[in-house]
Amino acid sequence: MNLFNKFKQWQFSKNRLEAFSDGVFAIVITLLVLELKLPHIEHTDNVQEIVDGLKAIAPKFFGWVISFFFVALMWLHHHSIMHMSTTSDYGVVWINNILLFFICLLPFPTAMMGEHPMQPLLVTIWGTTVSITTLVLTWLYYYCSNNYLDNDFDKKSVMKHVRLSLLAGPTLYFAAALLAWISVYIAYAIYLFVPLLYILPLDKRKG
Repeated sequence: MNLFNKFKQWQFSKNRLEAFSDGVFAIVITLLVLELKLPHIEHTDNVQEIVDGLKAIAPKFFGWVISFFFVALMWLHHHSIMHMSTTSDYGVVWINNILLFFICLLPFPTAMMGEHPMQPLLVTIWGTTVSITTLVLTWLYYYCSNNYLDNDFDKKSVMKHVRLSLLAGPTLYFAAALLAWISVYIAYAIYLFVPLLYILPLDKRKG
């Protein structure tokens, strides 16, 4: 009996898991915005100085935007996965904890990338972080769909979407992270594009 089969013997309240996860998502989104500091402006009557100050924090604002919508979409699809599941076990709990681990890590690479937006290494670190995060979310998607999928959903269709999620999210983010060494602008373009693939949930109820 493998480890996750053992975990299936221990059920865990799905409501508690969702409540805890929602709290973590909310805290992370709050921490992200705390990186946006007011620009230093000595003469508030000088429009050019204000514009220059805003330009100085523009990279941090951009980093906040892509990270905010990334976390928001992770929350949305996490909710969808839980909604499709009839219950949860300790396997779900620990996959979920790994997911939250990487979600909590995100403010750090976001801050570094915002501070040095043209440094390929830091752009790569951000992309690698979100690639791993989406990979773990896909793992959670697979585990819940394979073991606890509500009968209102077509399992064959859902598992197809699991495979598509594996290709779309983790693969594209990791490719963007590598492409940062060629052009950070290409990486940023992909970082902006990928969330568009996940605006709506992938799965619908039968009928």
